[in-house]
Amino acid sequence: MKNIFKLTFYSLLAGQLFISSCKKYLEIPLPNDQLAVQTAFSSKATIELTVNGLYNALAATSLCATNIRTSYWISDEAVFSTIPGGDFGALMSGNFSANIYPFNAFMPWTDLYKTIYRANLLLENLPGVASSVLTDTEKKQYTASALFSRAYMNFLLVSSWGDVPLITSTSVDKNSILPRTPAAEVYASIINDLQTAMANLPTTVGDARFINNKYQPEALLARVYLYLGKWAEAEAAATDIINSSKYQLVSNLNDVFKRGTQESIFSMAEVTTSSLAVNRAYIGWLSLPYSQSLTVTTYAHLTDELLNSFEAGDQRAVSGNWTTTLFGFKFPFKYWHNATASAATVAANPQDFIAFRYAEQFLIRAEARAQQNNISNAAADINVIRTRAGLSNTTANDKTSLLTAVENERRHELFCEGHRWYDLVRTGRADAVLGALPWKSANWKPTNKLFPIFYQDLIANPNLTQNPGY
Repeated sequence: MKNIFKLTFYSLLAGQLFISSCKKYLEIPLPNDQLAVQTAFSSKATIELTVNGLYNALAATSLCATNIRTSYWISDEAVFSTIPGGDFGALMSGNFSANIYPFNAFMPWTDLYKTIYRANLLLENLPGVASSVLTDTEKKQYTASALFSRAYMNFLLVSSWGDVPLITSTSVDKNSILPRTPAAEVYASIINDLQTAMANLPTTVGDARFINNKYQPEALLARVYLYLGKWAEAEAAATDIINSSKYQLVSNLNDVFKRGTQESIFSMAEVTTSSLAVNRAYIGWLSLPYSQSLTVTTYAHLTDELLNSFEAGDQRAVSGNWTTTLFGFKFPFKYWHNATASAATVAANPQDFIAFRYAEQFLIRAEARAQQNNISNAAADINVIRTRAGLSNTTANDKTSLLTAVENERRHELFCEGHRWYDLVRTGRADAVLGALPWKSANWKPTNKLFPIFYQDLIANPNLTQNPGY
């Protein structure tokens, strides 16, 4: 794990995503040699480039390339017509191992920790930046971006692996031998980072592709509280966002995932430059196969279990809205470009991966209210989502039926957005649901609910211990 942190400053600055205070993409050429940290934090231009590198890492490795695809394949949302052999088949069929490639490629905690390193670099150096270089407002915004990013990475780590090393500095010697930190301490750090980020940000909402307002870290905070079973806190955070009137549900389902949608609280910019073509490719993986000329056996399609769970008349399942039909099977169609889309196609209809959207806040609040026996208001929140989908009001009228209704609405509203696996794990439903799937039942073990630590990381850091079952 030690060489995770041996990053040159060149790599820390790599990336072309622009930040919220910028009017356009930055056009600052990267240096040919390594930049000293002192030099990098001596000018606004190089500081902005460092923040760009953080956004790049957040987009390309932690969201689009990892938890979304992994959750899509290992939950009950997608399956190949014929389960392939090798590592990919093992991943989909529940035959998890610390040695299989997909866990290292699609949910690599090394990449999550690289993003944390970048965040820590900013957090360590921004306080010393002179006021002649950055205004106080800019410094607060960049600090909040780093805190949010670190919190998000730690959230993905702790919800996937349980106890994980809590890294809060850029010290290579210290970080390379850290043992696993109890999950409760990691969550406490996440909450502290998010609350501090909120305090650093205004209520004025800017471009959703950048951290620039308090509701963005608060959206993650609401999700964290939900995972922890802190129902009152989850309700309060979601309510603050809903009552802010800064966001709204759009009436047309086809507009939900367009750039500039009023539902996006925080999104990842789709970029067409060669250095970040991977970001666009991973968005493509969430929708159509790489090429529509490929056979269905080359790509996982939506499962019958998911499709059959939609109620009659649910517009989210109608081809042309959030699904599309190819080869006689249905695929997710929330994002319209596949990975081979031309630059002209992308430019004509830009789209960004939405990491946090407004609809989720109603579902968070509905679940939190149901857990607190606030029956009528929980139902009202569910109905907001159902109405937009073309459905009648829920018939759920007590805590048990409402929690089932929330699970179903989360399944249908958020499918293929990276939630399903974690929802089943956190609610204790994974064994019953995933263990019963015909393509998983032979291999499923209760210990699958935590991911294995990749064997190379165990070798690199002798103070790490493996999760049970691997």
